[in-house]
Amino acid sequence: MFALIEYAVLAALWGTTLLLVPSALRAKRRLLFWFMVAFAVTMSLIADGPYAFVDGLLGGVDVTYFIFHATAIICVSLFDCLIQAAVSKAGLTSKRKRIALWGATGLILVQAALFFGSGWEIDNIQFSGPGNWSQLVYSFTTWIALIVLAISTMVACSTDYKRQSDTTLKAALVIIAAGCAVVSLYVVVQMGVAINRATGGTQVSVTVDFLSVACPLLAPVLLSVGLGLRLLVGVSRNLSDAGRSRRLLWKVTPLWERLLADRPELSIEAPTSRVALCVRGSHALHLHRRYVEVRDCLLLHPDESLSAREAKLIQRIEEHIRQASDASHRTTNDSRTDEHQNA
Repeated sequence: MFALIEYAVLAALWGTTLLLVPSALRAKRRLLFWFMVAFAVTMSLIADGPYAFVDGLLGGVDVTYFIFHATAIICVSLFDCLIQAAVSKAGLTSKRKRIALWGATGLILVQAALFFGSGWEIDNIQFSGPGNWSQLVYSFTTWIALIVLAISTMVACSTDYKRQSDTTLKAALVIIAAGCAVVSLYVVVQMGVAINRATGGTQVSVTVDFLSVACPLLAPVLLSVGLGLRLLVGVSRNLSDAGRSRRLLWKVTPLWERLLADRPELSIEAPTSRVALCVRGSHALHLHRRYVEVRDCLLLHPDESLSAREAKLIQRIEEHIRQASDASHRTTNDSRTDEHQNA
């Protein structure tokens, strides 16, 4: 039963990652995409099946154990960059990038020295017995980094929760924070198990065994759902705004053509059919430009008459542009995050 749940969780996690591929190919949300790839790899290696398969491909010498911890450190670094880009007023600064890069590199080098410089006998990804203090230090480099990141992420989610007015976004933040809480619980349990075994303990309680299995199943589900929900909210808003922009552009074009028919000097727009114009990706730009040119024409030629329907259309366009501007100000951090996806 646990195996089925485990593979269902991994399928959901990789499915969420694949949803980000189109955005990554368009040079958007690349940082989030690479985090999800590293996170999916890390969580996959926790499962016995994928771990044994990968380790078999690498010669069965437990190098997969090292890869698991290295990808976990990379996850921590990438997620820290995502959080800082989203909640910091300065965005993802060059200094923060260097800290994340060199911090992750330093920890992985320390782990490499401990792993390849020791003759551990590793049973999957568990501790082999008492006296393995180098192995204890090795794993603690990952656990401490994870729990610090989980706590800082929960604090960031709490701060962002107070700023959000959208119920769906608030729900996404709560789910992400819950996922981080489960990650923290898992880390505490694993640290306890590690200390117990390093000091000579041979058994753990049923509760600890249950949490050791349940937390890695629950945490990726919560984080995937939270991050996926956050992504879907953004996508749905963009699609809704794009649809409205296209509809308004389609409706304003006849008015724009009529008013500027005898005054081509007032326009910088190239003659284009309404169908071709609405299918293009720059529909918002064309809508704003044609709205401005219509307003300029009415200011320069106040004798031009407008029907009640046309006047209402101009008001709707003004409202749409104002709402788009307000939304842009509210999501400055999200835009800044996208801006740094190629970092």
